Amino acid sequence: MQGYALKEADYVEKVLEEDELWAVFGSMFSGRAVHDTSYKYGFFKAVLDSIYNADENLLLTFDQIFYKFTEIYWNLILKYHLRQKAVTKNGRDTVLEKILKETAMQKAGISNIRFEVLSADMKAEVCHKVKIKCKENVVGALYGDSGGVLYSFSKRKEYIRLNPQVYAFMTKYKKILEKINYFEWAKFLEKVNDEETTRNLLNNLDTITLRSDLSIYRRILFEEFEEHRCFYCGKELKQGKIHVDHFIPWSFVKDDNLWNLVLTCSACNLRKSDKLAPQLYVDRLVARNGLILERNPDELPAYKENKPREVYYWARYNGYREVWVPEGG
Repeated sequence: MQGYALKEADYVEKVLEEDELWAVFGSMFSGRAVHDTSYKYGFFKAVLDSIYNADENLLLTFDQIFYKFTEIYWNLILKYHLRQKAVTKNGRDTVLEKILKETAMQKAGISNIRFEVLSADMKAEVCHKVKIKCKENVVGALYGDSGGVLYSFSKRKEYIRLNPQVYAFMTKYKKILEKINYFEWAKFLEKVNDEETTRNLLNNLDTITLRSDLSIYRRILFEEFEEHRCFYCGKELKQGKIHVDHFIPWSFVKDDNLWNLVLTCSACNLRKSDKLAPQLYVDRLVARNGLILERNPDELPAYKENKPREVYYWARYNGYREVWVPEGG
């Protein structure tokens, strides 16, 4: 039975050397893998972007993954107007394109805005529609393309469970796998779109889930947890001049999780940019997150105490070698 037709399946239980895993991913991204839409690339990005949200059993729910998946395609289809399949004789859209365009038509004037601006109810509605339709083929298709190595899954229980060997490999080579996925994704999209539409394509793929509004996190940290000093230099923060920084750069984590967000002054935020802070600040972040857990554990779902240290290590391994040292921190 083809992968897309499976209702559930377990990952293949065998010891895999790194060269075997590279071969698996090479096969997944090769032109020999059959697909007529871009969805396996989008689904793989959604899994990769969600990898640090997996629970202790390396489980990710369909709700987690398809939230990312919907966000990715909302921006690609409605903001950047990229087709996800070659034009057919009857000109029909894919199911996903149809869902997103119909949603946009129902809510006049929103087709050119970013996913993050939508109301919580509207996000939930459109993500649910996408999950129900796309889980039927996309989850099993990527499973099949990997030869059953990537993850176990159940469409009924709506989860994937990552193969521990694959999880370790994906965290170790996250940036490389990300770039390979972008490259093959861009080649596919260039074939089904015109040149004008695909201009700056690689940059669009890399930033489609970048959020510009982090005000909710600023409020939580400043008001609820009374973080009134810059996390790095210690200067007092004043309302209206508070910045939110991704402690481990967003370009690596690709998510906005409270455990990785800190309040800073504008000077530190701008100077740190896409760099790492010194190791001692990781310990400070772990301690800060411990206080949040004591007061309101719901703010840090699926958080493990050692997560910042692990992700910091993998960021260093993936090439984030430049360390920025705060003045007076």
